[in-house]
Amino acid sequence: MLFNRIKRIFAVVIACLSINSVFSAEMEFGGMFFEQNMYIKNPSMESGFCIKSISVNGKSANANLNTGLVVVRFSELGLKSGDLFNMVINYDENAKPVIINKGAFVTKSTFVLVSAKIEQEGNDSKLYFTIKDESSAMPFYIDHFRANKWVRIGAVIGKGGMEEKTYSLPIAGLPGENKIKIYQRNEDDTQRSFDVTVESPKKEVVELEKIVQKKNVKEIRFTGVTEYIIVDKAYGNIKLRGIGNKADISSLPKGKYFVTYEEKFKKFKRKKK
Repeated sequence: MLFNRIKRIFAVVIACLSINSVFSAEMEFGGMFFEQNMYIKNPSMESGFCIKSISVNGKSANANLNTGLVVVRFSELGLKSGDLFNMVINYDENAKPVIINKGAFVTKSTFVLVSAKIEQEGNDSKLYFTIKDESSAMPFYIDHFRANKWVRIGAVIGKGGMEEKTYSLPIAGLPGENKIKIYQRNEDDTQRSFDVTVESPKKEVVELEKIVQKKNVKEIRFTGVTEYIIVDKAYGNIKLRGIGNKADISSLPKGKYFVTYEEKFKKFKRKKK
């Protein structure tokens, strides 16, 4: 008798747990903390409110769930500005909670450009730029204004953090003033950017010296270090790009091309290999 009674009790418990799991659902949301609380719409039901539990980075969020508007205070969970988080909301599947201010936790750029300069290092030169107030580790894109248009010269992965940090990348500067754009892209396709004019230590304008197409040597030679871009004449597609005092064109198929350098360009024909 006792054994049968215990079996019935276990059967009821298991049935209840099964029903509970059937009617439970999870919502997962990841973002970055920017010193703002999260507000979640919590629908009411006959048995109470929709949300059953909330965890942040595996830790239970101490939020009042018996209300139509749940407030999650990340600062009480030990998060600091710029920290990433992963939130799991367990709720009754007969209704669904809604995060009201999702946009407040999307990665966004906040950096400030402190200074920028171009320094000569032997035959090469580098752009150095100092940044502060980085909300997160996002890439910096760097464009150089030349030949009356902005040309991408590279990208550097930011480290994040509010303190000042200096980044660098190679640049073939023009003699005199150089216009540089440094920017980051947000997830909503907006940009945060700074334009700056820096003086280059480069004194002489680089010229195209000669185009060599011999049996074992196929290259374009310049009188100094420059950034070059080679595009095909037919479609304008970039085929080669680099920085140096010469460009190896041995990989180019037979055809007509433009080579741009400094603020100049020249047409040339790639002969058969």
